[in-house]
Amino acid sequence: MNILLRKKLYVSVAFAAMLGFTSCSDDDGEDNTVGCEGVATEEYVVAATSEENSYVLTKENISEGELSIVGDGLQVTGTPSWFFYKNLAAYSFVYRQGDPGTTQSFILEDCGLEPRNPIDLQVSIQSKGIVGEELFVQYSSRNYENPEATFYKVNGKTSVVTGPVTINTKELANNGEYAYITDITEHNSRVWIAYRTIKAGEDNEDNAFNSDFNDHTYIAIFNEDLEFIQRIEDTGRTGVIAGQSRSQGETGIEPVENGDVYVFSSALDAPEVNSGVLKINNGTTEFDPNYFFNISEASGGYKLYRTHYVGDNTFVLQMFTEQNIASARPTETRHKFAVVNVATKSFNWVDDVPNGIQEIGAPYVDKANKEVVFPIKTSENPRLYIINAANHVMTAGTKIEADGVTAVGKLAKQ
Repeated sequence: MNILLRKKLYVSVAFAAMLGFTSCSDDDGEDNTVGCEGVATEEYVVAATSEENSYVLTKENISEGELSIVGDGLQVTGTPSWFFYKNLAAYSFVYRQGDPGTTQSFILEDCGLEPRNPIDLQVSIQSKGIVGEELFVQYSSRNYENPEATFYKVNGKTSVVTGPVTINTKELANNGEYAYITDITEHNSRVWIAYRTIKAGEDNEDNAFNSDFNDHTYIAIFNEDLEFIQRIEDTGRTGVIAGQSRSQGETGIEPVENGDVYVFSSALDAPEVNSGVLKINNGTTEFDPNYFFNISEASGGYKLYRTHYVGDNTFVLQMFTEQNIASARPTETRHKFAVVNVATKSFNWVDDVPNGIQEIGAPYVDKANKEVVFPIKTSENPRLYIINAANHVMTAGTKIEADGVTAVGKLAKQ
């Protein structure tokens, strides 16, 4: 058996939902049908919060108007992070470090949003990615005494779960430290996994993310059964692939239409290391030694946080607010935005970003219109803001009556 893999296989079929949500059914002879008219074939889904609860809302057009958690909201469990599986389902993940976290999903039906059965996972979720028809989710331990990353596969259509599959993170790191996985992507029918290496508390239990390799960039390639195939490494040009806030990692490995793969590094926890973009040419599994896009230099000293691909080699970047700072700590703000073309190495700051930003939620990427929609809270109520990648301008859209907005996506009736 492959040394990086220990399988504990079972199939968990999701159990019945016990939460009471609006549906198109009659109860006790009364007509309780609510929201069964006027639901569009496609709707934007907005995840919002009050001081005590979380809600999901829907709207057909987000360029104008208002939404409110009062009357419009469907209450959900906890304060989750969100992931949209294509246009089929919105997944909510409540993070509780290594303990099981509540996982729900929602689909768009004739009456609006409907919950599907909860998913039974034995760990919380840190990173996610779609591989074929399945959503791969994982949790990486940051404790050297438990050097494992735990994966599950969730069928986005049926909600059937397979797993867990565990990978030995010390063997994956292969440098004396421990791998901490930050992104999952499918490319050429393989599972590409970004990771950083950390000491996991072995040298200092108060800072598990200490590392001697912050100027290294790592990718591991696996088959769909998570059997290790090879490791790709670069040293000295940029740093770790992360897009990490607290324990949540996202984005970094970005395939484009011609089969090339661009790899974005925020260079976390390394002030002396440039934030930048590396390239893996189509048909190869190594970094191109002749390509490097220095984002720190192009931006005048700023580092990138997360990347969002809109097509034609063009990405919208969320950037750290202060120069030469990139950290997973939530106290480091990420309130700047840019548009880059990785083929031409052009860099443009986004204009008309609102002042006084307090929070930014997970965005929706509209490739058809080359736009990215960000939920942003300022001193006023949260609002959806739309970045047009062609003119790199941000415009204000729907206002949200809520304390915060954690994510926006889009679902279609199936």
